[in-house]
Amino acid sequence: MPNNQQPEELKNFNRDITDFTAANPGIKVTGDEATFDVRTFQALLAGGKLPTVFYVPFTEMQGLIARKQIADITGAIPKDSAIARINPSVQKIVKDSSDHIYGVPVQAYSMGLLYNRDLFKKAGLDPDKPPTTWDEVRAAAKAIQSATGVQGFASMTKDNTGGWALTTMSYANGSTIESADGKNATVDNDATRSALEFYRSLRWEDNTFGSNFLIGYNDAMKAFAGGKIGMFVQGADAYKMLVSNLGMKPDDFGLAPLPQAAQGLGTLGGGTVAIINPRASADQVKAAIKWAEYVYLRKYGSQEAAVADAKAKAADKQPVGEPALSLFDQATTDSYLGWVKDYVNVPRQNYAAYLASAQTMALVPEPPTNTQETYGTLDTVVQAVLTRQDADINALLKDAQRKVQATIDAG
Repeated sequence: MPNNQQPEELKNFNRDITDFTAANPGIKVTGDEATFDVRTFQALLAGGKLPTVFYVPFTEMQGLIARKQIADITGAIPKDSAIARINPSVQKIVKDSSDHIYGVPVQAYSMGLLYNRDLFKKAGLDPDKPPTTWDEVRAAAKAIQSATGVQGFASMTKDNTGGWALTTMSYANGSTIESADGKNATVDNDATRSALEFYRSLRWEDNTFGSNFLIGYNDAMKAFAGGKIGMFVQGADAYKMLVSNLGMKPDDFGLAPLPQAAQGLGTLGGGTVAIINPRASADQVKAAIKWAEYVYLRKYGSQEAAVADAKAKAADKQPVGEPALSLFDQATTDSYLGWVKDYVNVPRQNYAAYLASAQTMALVPEPPTNTQETYGTLDTVVQAVLTRQDADINALLKDAQRKVQATIDAG
């Protein structure tokens, strides 16, 4: 559940509880502020302290399923459930080889290029025509820094986020980090090399990469919301945190499709799954499924639910119609947006290019094996390139290749 530092989201969460329990009087819902952290999650599981419903990234699901650490909910899903209508490409994230289901996808995203529209204007750039190539990103970073003194481009670099962003850049340049079956590391490749050379050019030739090279997710989001970064690669679902939680002006939030090299594979896609504690009783499992459907999925199948949810969020100054990937097909998404059009309170025209690309740009899944450990290894590569002008990219990638393969081999 949101904490006191997120008052509007907490209000929305509490309203969900009130509405849900009114519709399901036999179920009691108690909030818990525990959130996923790769460093503490296994201890939470082993100590029996996992809440009945918990939220994890897509990347964790196959490992949790293989280790039988979460509840198999297949038999508890109602026949008319919205879960059955979720896109097959998303559903496979929560299934094992026998098609048993172990969670409810509640949110999906793809990576894009976030940019500050106000800084674009001040730099003489057209905010309605964001960069479509990495050369254009580089040129825009120079223009922003020259005209405003603000750091033109940034990247997260620690807590596995540097590796996450670098993996995204690798996809855009034409290669993955692991083989599709997750058995082989493919870190040492020309696409990742190109991404690191791009970083090096902005850092050491253009001086548009700033001076702090130990920044995580929250650091980067705060800096971007505060107008201290012109552009960075981030999840396209960042609108709510940046605008609702961190106070960024809605009209300053720019979102573009992730630029692609000629051989680019697409953009990284991911999301969040509601899992259920394996120690939960049968009744708790059924109640947890009802909660996930009611809060996250019901509005896509019911105009009444969609309008009620949108009206309440708009009244609470929460975003309605913010950029996100739909869990369902385009027809379902279009129906939902039609139902709530009177309550949409975000400038969707400002990210029209991203919304159009979301229907056509390929989504490449995150590395399938030991994802977070792989990202952690790549963090150090990114940090080295940004802090050492003489960093040997070839040697760094060779070493990272060896380390990631060792992690894969160790299971």
